[in-house]
Amino acid sequence: MPTDHAILAPSASKRWMACAPSARLEAAMPQKDTAYTREGTIAHGMAETLLRMALEQGWDKWQADFPDKFRIAYDAANDGKGATIAGLGETLRKYVDDAVAENLDPWEMMQTVSDHYCSYIWEDYLDAKYRDPEAVLLVEVRLKLDEFIPEGYGSSDAVIIYGRSLCVYDLKYGKGVKVSAEKNTQMMCYGLGALLGPAELYDIEEVSLTIIQPRLQWWSNWSIPADRLMDWAKGTLRPRALKAFAGEGDYVPGDHCRFCAVAPRCKALAAQAYALPIDREGGLMDNAELAAALKATTAIKSWIANLEAYALEQALSGKTIPGFKVVEGRSLRTISDPAAAMKALDEAGFDESSYVKPKELKTISDLEKLLKKKGFQELLGPYVIKPQGKPAIVPDDDPRPAMDSAKDDFKDIQL
Repeated sequence: MPTDHAILAPSASKRWMACAPSARLEAAMPQKDTAYTREGTIAHGMAETLLRMALEQGWDKWQADFPDKFRIAYDAANDGKGATIAGLGETLRKYVDDAVAENLDPWEMMQTVSDHYCSYIWEDYLDAKYRDPEAVLLVEVRLKLDEFIPEGYGSSDAVIIYGRSLCVYDLKYGKGVKVSAEKNTQMMCYGLGALLGPAELYDIEEVSLTIIQPRLQWWSNWSIPADRLMDWAKGTLRPRALKAFAGEGDYVPGDHCRFCAVAPRCKALAAQAYALPIDREGGLMDNAELAAALKATTAIKSWIANLEAYALEQALSGKTIPGFKVVEGRSLRTISDPAAAMKALDEAGFDESSYVKPKELKTISDLEKLLKKKGFQELLGPYVIKPQGKPAIVPDDDPRPAMDSAKDDFKDIQL
């Protein structure tokens, strides 16, 4: 599974296409390995291995009672009762070991990617085979993009080719923000790379792009005609990539600054925070000025968070930030040994109900894992409701539909 990154990585294309000089600045920064990136790497490795096993052995053969049978074999191997995990793969065992080393639950991770990612891909593959017996599923596909992006390359988690259709999939294991595939430049780059690479000899007319976020149980799909994707690559992607590779152009702050490594020190982002386009006369903002302030809010909040994190990192490393110091933050008291504390209270004569919380139902996600999706719907479906979410004001390009009448729709919600 590739882990290196191009200077103009497709995953950062939204940023470097909008803010061309940022690519070169980021390339000079050391790559940081975090708990989140390691978790993502393990999840992607598991997903890749499971799909390859499905292709080699057939889905039903290894999916039954999975991952329970793998866990039994894994424990036996670690106890010295089995030298290998027969038929299940040493590669998968490695990712389980990596997850354990990161204090992650490998079995929950394996079940999540199996149920909400691999199953999705496999169902699409079976549908493709039904439509075209010659359909192919490719896993972890290396993509060459240097025809449009200097030194450009990437990898797609899965690709299905059938008839005149090309389907490209991307697994995002994080549980933060739901990501839309519509006009997503990262996905468009992946689609372009697959079109120029593994699908080069096929007469492709339609490119389907899908993002799957298993821990959010969310997927987003968007399709684009192959000729339109090529027009975008020639007219938009290539010229912006050439400018970014050369380090030319202006610094342009925006919501794309969120994951930029140089954001804490970016002068353009700092300037935007201090220079909102608002007329100082009149005392109060009108709605047009309010809109201008809202558009800047996302970038400003991101900049503040990154600025504070970077400054703390510098101070902790021994560097001086004039006028600031590092202090111990607020902490909460905790019980170090709950079992011992409960025993002490019991021996002191207190009734258990006075110091133990009442039993409560587990979360819906936990219950779905317990009952599996079908069993959950049959047993608990009638009791599940989805309350209306609190209103939020977002930019026009947010994929969620606008409410018809916000005042009426949210009249009963307390803000």
